[in-house]
Amino acid sequence: MTDTTTTKSLEELVMEIPVEQIVQPTIPIKVAIREAGNLQRDATEDKEALIAKGLAPEKIEELAIRADFLSDKQTLWIRKYETSTNNTKEWEALEEEASKLQRELKHDFQFALRNNKEALRKLKNITKGNDSADLAQDMGDYAGFGLDYPEELGAINFDNNKLTRADELSHKLNNLVRVVDGAHRSKKHPEKQMRDRAYTYLKLLVDDIRAYGKYAFWDDEEMQKRYSSEYQRRKYQKNKEDENENI
Repeated sequence: MTDTTTTKSLEELVMEIPVEQIVQPTIPIKVAIREAGNLQRDATEDKEALIAKGLAPEKIEELAIRADFLSDKQTLWIRKYETSTNNTKEWEALEEEASKLQRELKHDFQFALRNNKEALRKLKNITKGNDSADLAQDMGDYAGFGLDYPEELGAINFDNNKLTRADELSHKLNNLVRVVDGAHRSKKHPEKQMRDRAYTYLKLLVDDIRAYGKYAFWDDEEMQKRYSSEYQRRKYQKNKEDENENI
């Protein structure tokens, strides 16, 4: 891996990581950043021993650079994710209202046009779909459909405000469809992909320095722990305890 002493930006460096080497975070990002900071502190204290085994000293300093880079990319991803989530919540609220209005309009139209076979055939075609895009389209279709039969609807004292609201919902739902679909495919977000690359970039260095630490202090159990993930140790210990309780 090319280091940050080149003229390349961090974005360029992380983009050089082969796709097959990109890993999904196995620990919380905050934990990964905190452990990188702890590792930098410990490795600085043990610098002489690590350098003696071949570790390049600049790698220790680079931990903070990569950790800060990951922190920035995590912030961007969380902001994007929360925006998508908020849009999803807005969609769910509008979807609930539109679904209720859809049922009401279908009920109104079927009664008002009960003696008009051609109109009922057209109405049946509108109600065929059942996904999110269909609901948005249905609202627009219902609004236009209702305008074609003013006399029949007037005969049942139909509230034309329903048609106005259906048209409004159609536009709002159509505008949110792409955003919501994007939220459901969150793994493909550029912000998510860059966050994962930044995590991988930090992890590669963390793993490298830990490997040197374990090599340098191979016969010291406490130092071996110093160069391993405390989070993973605790997780492993908890899993073992849970297993024992289930015996």
